[in-house]
Amino acid sequence: MSLTTIRNDFQGIIQTHGQQGTLIRQAENNGSMGDVKALEPTGWTVQFIMQDITKKDRQIQEMGLAIPGNVKAFFYWKYLDAITGNGDLEVQVGDMIKDKSGTWWRIEQIIGKRKAQSKEIFKSCVLKKIDLDKE
Repeated sequence: MSLTTIRNDFQGIIQTHGQQGTLIRQAENNGSMGDVKALEPTGWTVQFIMQDITKKDRQIQEMGLAIPGNVKAFFYWKYLDAITGNGDLEVQVGDMIKDKSGTWWRIEQIIGKRKAQSKEIFKSCVLKKIDLDKE
């Protein structure tokens, strides 16, 4: 089975069973002395799957990330410009995601980069629910 077929199969699962959301990343606009002048958010449309963390998720339990408000999520290995319409994207720790119900999440940790034929197929992450509406 080819790498492209494996990636396409996984992405088909996400498209069928997942949801569309908006990923926001804050980029720093630095001055000539390296000081931060402004934070500029950039957004991408992404497809992903979220799941509750269960007792079977030993790795997440051992890392201390299985706390109320956290979930597992699965993302494409890379979202190409043809998907996002705003350049290629690989999810990173700290990225914020708004799901289909309007809830905001932050990528706390990338817990796995699943591979086949020594190439990445998808990423699994732990998301933490964040409340951007309340201060």
